[in-house]
Amino acid sequence: MALSDDQKNTLAQRLADGASIADIQRIIVDEYKIPMTYMEVRFLMDDLNLELAPEPEPEPEADADLEAVPAEAELVGGGNGSVSVEMDKIKRPGAALSGSVTFSDGVKANWTVDPYGRLGLDSDQEGYQPSPEDIEAFQLELQRQMQQGPAGF
Repeated sequence: MALSDDQKNTLAQRLADGASIADIQRIIVDEYKIPMTYMEVRFLMDDLNLELAPEPEPEPEADADLEAVPAEAELVGGGNGSVSVEMDKIKRPGAALSGSVTFSDGVKANWTVDPYGRLGLDSDQEGYQPSPEDIEAFQLELQRQMQQGPAGF
């Protein structure tokens, strides 16, 4: 099986435009009529030095419907009072880390860090925006807890 230069260029362009490995497999199978498994496509991409486009930065959001078990709580100054950050012992599905935060104005939110390191924040109050001081205090405390590692393990 050999791909022409035009086909290779098309695949490279589709990957740059955000196509997934499965998308590339469909192109090869459907358009080029070359039967190829997902793993073979992955190897082909490696052979051709082709890489997936980086994930775009989405708006922060998280799933608030899941129950979590808090590992620890810390208070950090910020806003008009303090910011309390808790890290879950059991991560939410699809999250590298998860937990909850209570901002200085008393509003609670769930947070997640996905496997790409992107932070998502979901409050019970629709459209809620914490103060810049609270955001800074939250991020600093979260970073400190992440550097310490999970508590109790």
